[in-house]
This record gives sequence, structure tokens and C-alpha cells, in this order.
Amino acid sequence: MIIWATLFAIAAGVVLSVFLGSYGFLVLLAVAFGMVTSTYVRTKEIHSDLQIIKEKLGITDEGETGLSNEEIEAELEREYLDQGKTVD
Repeated sequence: MIIWATLFAIAAGVVLSVFLGSYGFLVLLAVAFGMVTSTYVRTKEIHSDLQIIKEKLGITDEGETGLSNEEIEAELEREYLDQGKTVD
């Protein structure tokens, strides 16, 4: 797929250079920049939409517990104290 895209870009550059002269390659670069920028913006929108959907469904990524540091410390202290009681 990448090979075909590369060959297409080279062919488009040659064709644009023939028809537009020295400005053809600049036009090709401008179009490529626009396509990359458009793809980036759309990807950001999709990521934002997915985050909203995850929040509504209550889905969290691994590592995201939604607990504050104090809550985590309190839970660890409870577990530590419970372990100490069961060992004795």
C-alpha cells in the first residue's frame, strides 16, 4: 500500500510539474499538507468522541482507577492492617 502511494505521489509530482511548471511540486506539497492536517484533525475528533462515550459508559483504561491518592492510600492501609491481623 505504501509503495503504491509513493509511486502515485511521484507520478503526480511529475504530472503537476509538466502542467504547472515549477509550481507543480509546491501544489503537490500543499495538497499533501492539507491531507495530513485533515487526517490529524479528524483523528483528534474521533479520540474526543471515544473519550465522551467511555465516560458515559463508565469504561476506564487500564491504570485509570478514578480514585484520588488519599483514597488509594486509605485502601492500601486497610489491606495492610487486614494482612497483619490474619498473620497473627
